[in-house]
Amino acid sequence: MKYLIKIPAMIRWLIARWPDGFRYLRYKRKYDIHRTFGFGGHDILFYGPGKISCGEGSYIGRYSQILSWEGCRVSIGNSCAISHFVKIYTMNNEADQDFRIPDSQRRIKTGDVNIGDHVWIGASVFINQGVEIGDNSVIGANSVVTRSVPPHSIAVGVPAKVIKFKHYIDERTKQELIVRHWDCLCDKLRVEYSHLNPRP
Repeated sequence: MKYLIKIPAMIRWLIARWPDGFRYLRYKRKYDIHRTFGFGGHDILFYGPGKISCGEGSYIGRYSQILSWEGCRVSIGNSCAISHFVKIYTMNNEADQDFRIPDSQRRIKTGDVNIGDHVWIGASVFINQGVEIGDNSVIGANSVVTRSVPPHSIAVGVPAKVIKFKHYIDERTKQELIVRHWDCLCDKLRVEYSHLNPRP
């Protein structure tokens, strides 16, 4: 008798998930998505006429969205963990303009988004167009990524800034990354490595 009571709940559970399952199958046909890529929950949205590629062993969490604008590409590497409520966009309106004009006359900014291998992106992160996130980096929850993030780093905040490089990289590699990604460093790292400032 107890199993008969559970059957309606199980049926409701399956019915609720069928639309998502069919939608995710359509994404795999439309975009370049590895067969092992995981859709981890409800209402994940991939859309736009651009290209999306997702690597082996990666996954994305519930309620996340990827927009790939015409002529743009979103690339997610292998073994990436992308959490819930993450937004990745390759197009945005320019802020400094009159929004009373029709949409067709507005100025927009577009650019590819490239996410390397073994990247961990926390919940509710927003990733802007034209951004590259390097291999083995971490983006903290609720961050807004407006600049490219170097590999082997941890970045947090609005806008996201590098607060730390991972301990296993040698000092020479760290210094090279600091010089190359100076604009993305937090104030503490800039002070610590002020002697390397490429823009004195």
